[in-house]
Amino acid sequence: MLDSLRISLKVLNAAQLAAVALAALLLAWAGTAVLGAGAAADAEHRAALAGARAFAEAVDAALHGSIGEARTAALLLRPRDPSLTDAERSSLLQDWLALHPRYHDAALIGPDGIVRAAADRRRPGTSVARQAWFARARNAEVVVATHDGDEAAPLDIVLALGTPGRSDRIQLRAGPAFLDLGARVRQALALPDSVTFTVTGADGRLLAGMPWSPGGGLRAASVPVQGGRELGSPGWLVTATAPSASAGPGWPSGRLLALAMAVVAGAAGLGYALGGSAAQPLRRLADGSAGLEEAAASPVREIAALTEAVTGRSQSADTALALAGTGLDRIKGRLQTFEAMSGWTCWEIDPVTRQVVWSDSDSTGTATASDHATALSDLAAWFEPEDHALLDLTLKAARGADGPHDVVLRARADGDEGTPGMERRVLVRFLRGAADGSRIHALSRVIEPGEGAETPAGLNERRRNTVLRRVTDGIVHDFNDVLTVVLANLGILRRQRLSPEQLRLVDTATTGALRGAALTRRMLSLVRGEGDALAESDLASTVEAALAFMQTNVLRDMPVINRIPGDLPKVLCAERILELVLLNIAFHVRDHGLHGFAVGAAEHRAEAETGFGLPPGPYLRLLIASGQRVPGRPVEAPRSQALRTVPLLLAEAGAGWRLVTDGTGEDGFVAEIWLKAAERRAEEAPLWQASLRILLVESDSLVRESVAEALADLGHRVVQAASGEHALELLGESAAYDAMVADQSMPVMTGLQLAATVVERYPDIRIILASPHGHLPATARQFLQLDKPFRPDDLAAVLSAATPVAEAA
Repeated sequence: MLDSLRISLKVLNAAQLAAVALAALLLAWAGTAVLGAGAAADAEHRAALAGARAFAEAVDAALHGSIGEARTAALLLRPRDPSLTDAERSSLLQDWLALHPRYHDAALIGPDGIVRAAADRRRPGTSVARQAWFARARNAEVVVATHDGDEAAPLDIVLALGTPGRSDRIQLRAGPAFLDLGARVRQALALPDSVTFTVTGADGRLLAGMPWSPGGGLRAASVPVQGGRELGSPGWLVTATAPSASAGPGWPSGRLLALAMAVVAGAAGLGYALGGSAAQPLRRLADGSAGLEEAAASPVREIAALTEAVTGRSQSADTALALAGTGLDRIKGRLQTFEAMSGWTCWEIDPVTRQVVWSDSDSTGTATASDHATALSDLAAWFEPEDHALLDLTLKAARGADGPHDVVLRARADGDEGTPGMERRVLVRFLRGAADGSRIHALSRVIEPGEGAETPAGLNERRRNTVLRRVTDGIVHDFNDVLTVVLANLGILRRQRLSPEQLRLVDTATTGALRGAALTRRMLSLVRGEGDALAESDLASTVEAALAFMQTNVLRDMPVINRIPGDLPKVLCAERILELVLLNIAFHVRDHGLHGFAVGAAEHRAEAETGFGLPPGPYLRLLIASGQRVPGRPVEAPRSQALRTVPLLLAEAGAGWRLVTDGTGEDGFVAEIWLKAAERRAEEAPLWQASLRILLVESDSLVRESVAEALADLGHRVVQAASGEHALELLGESAAYDAMVADQSMPVMTGLQLAATVVERYPDIRIILASPHGHLPATARQFLQLDKPFRPDDLAAVLSAATPVAEAA
């Protein structure tokens, strides 16, 4: 029975096409349903994640604002003011708490944990020393503490008002409304009310919101609370939950089903028609009604079709090669355009075969680019023979290390197409093209006269120097702040009754801190280049720091004598030039086998023109001498350039130079340097002046606290401000200050900007700007200046100039 079953080819083809169409429709429906559900789920998760992030940022902002409000409360309470009792401080806290309803309580706590004042009348006199947060706050400036089961006050913000562990603290006990931020976040992001938020602590404790569990048709996303720079991450987690609105795929509508059935029926009809057309030749062959030519046509056509396919593939390969050649031509054309527009010539160097390849236009003048090759020796012949070794050295460096390697070479006069006899310089930049150094790319460009500073290398160097200067300025500022703290506390300690051994240790630490300050000045001078050669410098400190460096690294075992008084006026010469002059003379003394190095200086006022061509005026005469040559001591090859460089450096600063003996004979080295001195100021007031009321403005809390203690130790009354805006608020309340000491490098408002505002509104207040040496612009010269780091004696000296005349008398 099965043998007699026959199925028409047309029916079979129609059934196959209908089945394929039906399967395609089913897959399309299922894919659309799944993708739609996935897209809806993704949208819900993104909405929950955005809400969690916004809520976490709102918590960060609330914590950061609490720190500022704690500082404001501290200024209101004035913990160190003996005229204000703790009972009055409690009343002030009650009034302050009425203006800040999101807090449940506020308290002032002493270093021993005793509550001095609080808005809650039951708390003053009690102790919090046994509470867990108090132990954590001992060494921290800001602490956030959570409470177990206390719904009225879920967390505390505790801020140290000075050195942690040794100063009072402000405790703000946040109420339930502190973390009630959901409505504001939902309104800002246009989220539905069904989105809820939960805040959990680092130990899993619920701080805000309602507990939830995974599942239950909810979409959830969690984001940690960052806390900020001052606070750090408290370990809290914000979770946003939203009900899931996405459902499974539903059944298609009646119209969609009717359209699907119509598509299946159309596919079946098309298959039936195509099956009948394809079956007619087969039927004639099976019945024997087809001729010989028709029967043989099928294999012949197959062979012809195969031949056409092979030919087409061959033509495709030729086309691909032609397109590749066109691509290379385009690359070469772009390279030519780059060379023409930038003025650079591109090279490719093979260091192994020492072949150089480049691409340019044909000599016929057509636009077609062609490759040219030559030996590296032919390329090097274009430069002066003295520069060939420099070229090989730079090429070797480029093979061994990444990064651009620049070298400036002199083109030979006979190879220069410009004006004969004019020396032309060529900037060549090498860059390793392969990791093993087998290929090196190079760019070359002729540097026109006066164009050196505008070359790409010069521009890149200026950009690099700008970035390096900003980074170095920041490092120097932070390091000088640390040294200011060290020197201030050492100065306070030195005024105590110390044993001789303790006093020696304090003096040694002070000397080390001053040497660190000199190190920062040298680093800043190196990076900045100090283009102003007439910058003011302290000769004594500069020479002392330079001699310490030279004795360690150059002079070695030579005896060194320093006879420069510390009360000399400043000289109009950059520290960089002074250090380079001393360093070159030290090399000259060492290389000529001379033993000993001595420096002395004295103040001198020239009433007439000096023998150096210098005008009359105040000068410092610097005398540098060495001992005689040690018999039998080997002499190194003299560096003739060392001593030749000294008068060039001094000429840059407008100083005089006289070489008495160069040390090459029987006598030692003797030289005289005349440095122009800055005019001395009027007779300064004594360091121990009357007590002043000083406004101290410093953004760094550690520096501010240390300087405030130093000022208080000198007998002054100090009010602290953490920013320029804070200082203006204090001045708006009361302008009864004799002087203001402001740090220059403060965020938002610099010390100079604050000074410009204060001098306009409160002209009777003397302004002192504190900044590392050389950081203040020229516009700051109208104010008193204090170089960081400074000692208490330096602070007293500059404050003596700020003392009112009546009080000083």
